[in-house]
Parts: sequence; C-alpha cells; structure tokens
Amino acid sequence: MNPSNALIINDHPRLTVFWKGFKKFWPIYCLVMPAVLWRFIYTIIPLVETFRLSLTNTSLVNPGRFIGLTNFINLMHDDRFFSTFGVTVYFTITATLLETALGLVFALLMTQKLRGQSFFNVALLIPWAVAPMLAAQVWRIMFYENAGILNEIVKMLGFHFTIPFITDPNMAKVSIVIVTVWKNVSWVTLIFIAGLKGIQREIVEAAAVDGANAWQRFRFVTFPLLIPTTVLVLLLRSMGEVQTFEQVYGLTTGGPGAATKILALYAFERFFQEFRYGYGATVNIVLLFITVAIGGSFAWRLYRSERM
Repeated sequence: MNPSNALIINDHPRLTVFWKGFKKFWPIYCLVMPAVLWRFIYTIIPLVETFRLSLTNTSLVNPGRFIGLTNFINLMHDDRFFSTFGVTVYFTITATLLETALGLVFALLMTQKLRGQSFFNVALLIPWAVAPMLAAQVWRIMFYENAGILNEIVKMLGFHFTIPFITDPNMAKVSIVIVTVWKNVSWVTLIFIAGLKGIQREIVEAAAVDGANAWQRFRFVTFPLLIPTTVLVLLLRSMGEVQTFEQVYGLTTGGPGAATKILALYAFERFFQEFRYGYGATVNIVLLFITVAIGGSFAWRLYRSERM
C-alpha cells in the first residue's frame, strides 16, 4: 500500500475498520460484487429511462420529443389522477393500519404457550407464500355474488340476500383491503415476533411483581419497547401498499368503474393500454416521489425513536 494512503486510512478510524474488514473478507466481497452490480444496473437503468420518458411525449405512434415538465403540469389537471390518488390514500392507510394491528395481536398470541400453536404457526405463513395474483384470483372466485363461496355461506346461514363484494363500489374497496391484509399480515406478525423476542423478560416480570396486570404490562412496558418495531412495520408496509398492483388488478381490475383504481394501476393503463409512454412514466415518477416521502418520514421517526 502507498504510504500516503496508509496515513489517510490511519487518520480515519472508520476507514481503518473498513480496510481491515475488506482485507479479511475480500474473497466474499468479490463473489457478491457481480450480483450487486447486476442489481444496481437492473434498478438504475430503468429508473433513468423512466425519468427520461416522463420528460417526453413518447407514445406508440410518436417517437417523442422533449417537452420538459408538461406531463407533470397536465397531471395536475387530470381529474382521473386525483381520483386514483384518493383511492390509493384510502387503501394505503386502511391496509397498513389493519395489518399492523392484527400482526401485533397475532404476534402476542403466538408468543404464548397455547395448544396447537405449531399448527397455527404454519397456517399463518401460508398466505404469505401464495403468489399475489393467484391469491387475488382465488378470492375473486370466493367473492362472486351468485355462486361465490362466501355468499353461499350467507345463504346457508338463512339470510336472503347476497353481498356484492366486487360489484358495489364501496364493498369493492373493502374487498381489496381484506385480500391485502390476508396476504401480508403473516409477514407483519413475523416482524413483531422478532421484536417481542428482543424484549428482556426480566423487565416484564419486574412489572408483574410490582402488581401490573396483563393489560398494564402491555400498555406501559411491552408496547413502548415495541415502538421502533412498530415504526419499522409502518414504514415497510405503507411503502408496499402504496405500490400495490397485483391484488387490485387480479381482484377488480380497478372496477367497478374506477372505484378501486389506484396509482400503480392507473400508470399501467396509461402505459400498456393507451400506449402513452411519457404520461405513464410521469405517473410512475409521482408514485416514486410519494413512496420516497413516506419512507423518509417513517425512517426519520425510526431514527429519532432509536436515539431517545
């Protein structure tokens, strides 16, 4: 090594630690680097191309020319965009909160010594393992108004009506939330289980010795210690929900009408159905900005909670 470089490294403790780690594990770094580079290229090139398209009026019949921010200006006057934005906000907030709440409840139950716990542990992971589009199609069959399994159960219970799960605009919104929560709550549960395992039992036992009942131990001991885990779950799930596509496309295709059309589906339609590549790319860029804003907000809260 060049003596001047060695002097620079020695003057910076972090560089010293990095260099020692690199010398020790350089074969591993060399093996991993091709995958890292491929992932970098696979991500960066489409992102740059999307930005480029958003600044053009490219379409199927138009090779496109540079138009600056015209697509973004037109988007601000697009009523359909704001309609899908409202649906996306409703879907993201509702699904994220339900997944977080149910995941916490399931995690608390699964960390208790209950009969048949092994069976429920396996059953809880099944939805997570099912492909999103396949899950949406199965639930679509179950939601059918005339011959769906759920409406047949309603009839067997003696009720003389059917529930329009995917034909009524309001029920369709509820249905996509149900499917999404069913699909993702197991993953959230695993995160909360990891958080619960990280809490020292001595702290909870000390609260019990002081006379705190189960609810008080959860409210004043367990949950405050789970705040970083909760913020992490909210961060990951809100970023995931705002970009959801498969469940909505497979279950309702954005219908009835545009009742369940979210931003990812709106971008898909502009890009692959209307072949307005520049405009579709613009919607995707806005969706990217929204995702980054959500991630940055929760990441800052997670950072602050860990430093308190």
